Amino acid sequence: MRFTSLIAGPLLMAVSTFLWDGERYGVTAGVVIMIANTLWIYGLIGVWERIAEVKPLTGAVGLVLALVGCIGGVAFGLQAFFEGIFEVSGAESLAAAEAYPTASTIVLWLPGSMMPISLVALGIALAWSRLAPLWLGALLFASGAAFPLSRITRTESIAHLADAFILAAFAVLLVHYLRERTNAVRAPQPA
Repeated sequence: MRFTSLIAGPLLMAVSTFLWDGERYGVTAGVVIMIANTLWIYGLIGVWERIAEVKPLTGAVGLVLALVGCIGGVAFGLQAFFEGIFEVSGAESLAAAEAYPTASTIVLWLPGSMMPISLVALGIALAWSRLAPLWLGALLFASGAAFPLSRITRTESIAHLADAFILAAFAVLLVHYLRERTNAVRAPQPA
C-alpha cells in the first residue's frame, strides 16, 4: 500500500487539475485534493523514513515538512469544497481570509507552502543521500518550484506541466524502490 500511495497521491492531484471549475478547484476537485493528500502522505512517510536511515536529521525535518505540506493540501481542498458548496467566489474567499490573518496563515498559507517546499527538499535529500539518481532529485526540485507558480497564477497549462513533473518523478521513484526491493530479495543470504 505504501508504494501505491506514492503514485495515487500525485495522480489524484493531477486529476484534480482537470476538474478545475473555471480558474478554481470547486467542490469535486477539492474532494479529490483531500483524498490525494491523505493517500500521498503514507508514501511520503516511507520515503522520508528511508532518507532518515542515511541522514537522520534530514529525514526528520523532511518528514515534518511533508506532513505539514499534506495538511496544507487538505486545508486547500476543504477551502475549495466550502467555496463551491456555499457559492463563494475566490475574491470573496480571500477577503474573508484577510479578516483573520493569523488563523489564515496557520491554516492555509504556511502549511500550503510546505508542500512545494517539501518536494524541493525531497529532491535535494534523495540526491544528497544518493538514494536516487541526481536527475530524479532535479526533477523533484523543478516540480516543487513549478507547483506554486501554477496554483497561484491559476494557469492551467503550467498546472498540468507541474502535475506531470510530479507524477513522473514519483513514478520513477516508485520503480527505483521496487527494483531496490526486488534486488534485496534476490541477493544471496549470508550463511
